[in-house]
Amino acid sequence: MTAARMAPHPLTFVDVFAAKPLEGNFLPVVHDADEVSDETMARVARRMRQSETSFVQTATSRSADYRHRMFTVSAELPFAGHPSLGAAAAFCRRQGTREREVVQQTLSGEQRLVVRLDGDSGTVSMWQNEPVFSAVLDASGVLDALGVDPRAGDPGLPAQVVSTGLPALLIPLHDPAALASASFSQPRLAAALAGMVEDPDALNCYLVAERSTGHWVARSFALDTVGGEDPATGSAAGPLGAYLRERRGIHRLDIEQGVEMGEASRLHVDTTDGVRVEGQIYIGGTGTIRLPSG
Repeated sequence: MTAARMAPHPLTFVDVFAAKPLEGNFLPVVHDADEVSDETMARVARRMRQSETSFVQTATSRSADYRHRMFTVSAELPFAGHPSLGAAAAFCRRQGTREREVVQQTLSGEQRLVVRLDGDSGTVSMWQNEPVFSAVLDASGVLDALGVDPRAGDPGLPAQVVSTGLPALLIPLHDPAALASASFSQPRLAAALAGMVEDPDALNCYLVAERSTGHWVARSFALDTVGGEDPATGSAAGPLGAYLRERRGIHRLDIEQGVEMGEASRLHVDTTDGVRVEGQIYIGGTGTIRLPSG
């Protein structure tokens, strides 16, 4: 039997939406991944066991700087938030660039990002896709499946599916304290989502509540996320910003997420000019991974 040819690929680890190192949402980024097969990318993501794993390839679009492939442990995503910020930071760091505007090519289209680095830390902003507002839903069954009293839903802000690249079920609660009781049960959540949406496996259920003016707290649960809960969900924060702009006239908000997981995350959303999500990043390490090639 002929052994598979193994090729080295640079690897970067990034903490995204982190107020300090070893917080936020952890992201592995595999560079120079043009020769890595879809099957290998999916297997690497399963072995990394993070919310997502990113693979940077040469862009096939003339208007993009790189092609970005994003995998959960179960599937490839058309778009995601913290991988987009983390991969942009890792790409620019490898290029030796401190400040740069880049365009990533994803399955959902192209997104513009601005990267500002100072050594191994910095900030990244991303303009997400135009929001698509879908169904307003009765989310009481979802809340019950997550261990939250269905009466905790905010009567003035109905649950709704909104997408800026990846659909999120936004579920506003009237009391931030209600978030503490939420817990993940795969069978219960799968049963609650069945029949509600077309693809429940790829849907982020984003429970949010306003703690004070401009300051929101959130927890995100999904069937395709390791452990069921995500510490920072930029692809849901963008839709929340668009939703609050439409319903409340709010254009700027800060979101705290991941606290209950011990992975505190901070996300900033600004919808004065499109849907822009921003966060701090920290490069946690670099190395090499050897993968089958060809």
